[in-house]
Amino acid sequence: MKEIFLLILEIFKALTEILWEKIKYVLKILWIRFFGYEEIPQEKKEAVVEWGVTGEDEWPGITETETKEPPVKEMVVSPPSAIPDLPDSYGENRIVIMQRDPLCLFCYWELQQAKIDNFLKNLSTLAYDASLVLRVYDVTNILFDGNNANKYFDSVLVQGAKDWYIHLEEPNRSFCADIGFLTSDGTFHMLTRSNTITTPGMCPSDITEDQRVEIEAPYEKVYASMGIDAASHVPESASAKWQRFFSHILSSSEIC
Repeated sequence: MKEIFLLILEIFKALTEILWEKIKYVLKILWIRFFGYEEIPQEKKEAVVEWGVTGEDEWPGITETETKEPPVKEMVVSPPSAIPDLPDSYGENRIVIMQRDPLCLFCYWELQQAKIDNFLKNLSTLAYDASLVLRVYDVTNILFDGNNANKYFDSVLVQGAKDWYIHLEEPNRSFCADIGFLTSDGTFHMLTRSNTITTPGMCPSDITEDQRVEIEAPYEKVYASMGIDAASHVPESASAKWQRFFSHILSSSEIC
């Protein structure tokens, strides 16, 4: 009987403690609800640190030099290098002629001063009145060896000139040119010789048949190399324009 009574007493104490905890919790909620703050137990107050206090004075020794940020090095950006100009010369001795139209040629040349000086030195006394001359040869339908030209003519060059226009009397002829010195005794001394070119004629071409070229295959090949389907990405009008362009070039546009 006594044991039963003690058991009931323990159960009552446990229920009372649970009930008291619930009551304290409810009272706490009501206190916060109406008064807006919660009382901090004394043992927890010591752990609360005042706002803004970091205790940095108590940190382990940090010297003044360690707290300073390292100086930022200024980056020096060099200006972009300028695009070099084309040189005045390429260290060569040569002359080049090209056709401008059926009755006019254009030529340009480069002569190293060392070669000119050595050449004049070899001329000895003849060098005093020697003139720098452009000699143009008509070499139509011949294998030119320097002495068998159909005809030739000379143009005395202005000192310091590096290019020249040559006006012709006939179209559809072949020409080459020498640049050299003409001495007082009538002797021409060549410095260098040009290439050979043939001028076009003045009349329309007698070729009347259209020579067309089919460009579909090259056209498709170009776009296939770019990973593009020409049939679906390129309008048919573009292909037609290409056809007309190449047909115009390869038809009767040649001149005699």
